[in-house]
Amino acid sequence: MEKLYPVFLFAVTAVLILFTACTSKERKSIEKEQNQVQPETVFENDLARVVMVSLQPGQKLASHDGAERLIYSLTDYTIEWIVNGESEGEKTWSTGDVHVHEADTHTAVNNGSERADWLALVRKTDEMPGTDMQSLEKDVNSLEDDFAEMIFDNESFRVTEVRLAPGESIPSHEGIHRIIYSMSDYMLEYEADNTGLIERSFEAGEAHWHVPGTHMMRNIGDTEAYFLVVSYK
Repeated sequence: MEKLYPVFLFAVTAVLILFTACTSKERKSIEKEQNQVQPETVFENDLARVVMVSLQPGQKLASHDGAERLIYSLTDYTIEWIVNGESEGEKTWSTGDVHVHEADTHTAVNNGSERADWLALVRKTDEMPGTDMQSLEKDVNSLEDDFAEMIFDNESFRVTEVRLAPGESIPSHEGIHRIIYSMSDYMLEYEADNTGLIERSFEAGEAHWHVPGTHMMRNIGDTEAYFLVVSYK
């Protein structure tokens, strides 16, 4: 019996070491998984999707497939950008920066000291319906007032920032398929050829979709109406 005791002690020790190692690996795996962030869907329909990404310093965006998309930076940040498993190095963006990505598999790591927030406005189809009847020639940027500023334009997207003071109006103009993303809280009186006259309040962070048509609006609230118009060509 005395001869068996060292063997028994060795076996127990080995089991404890193995258990501790497995527990450590599981804990590290859980910690790694907890440190990965999933994008938050803000809006989605059959044609488009809007997601919000928010990474604290050291956090990683969970790897996922992405269609063609426009990125709008909501904060200043520095991230390591990884596409199809290959690092493309550090990227630094400022609030209000806009850029476009083609379809890929990607992830990102926040290597900076500040939280990284951005919007991804995704195209779910290569061609919007009724494109032969759409035109941006008479959109909000064609008006003479200074409430609109085009900040990005390519073959897929046009991005316009609109700031409308209380009591101000935007006269009749046209728009194509588009996402409206609210940058502030505000209230509008809105009239379109497919909706009639409506009043609605909006909160910062909301996104909604408009189909092509002619429309006008007036700020009937007490705060500036600040929003993005992202047109899908």
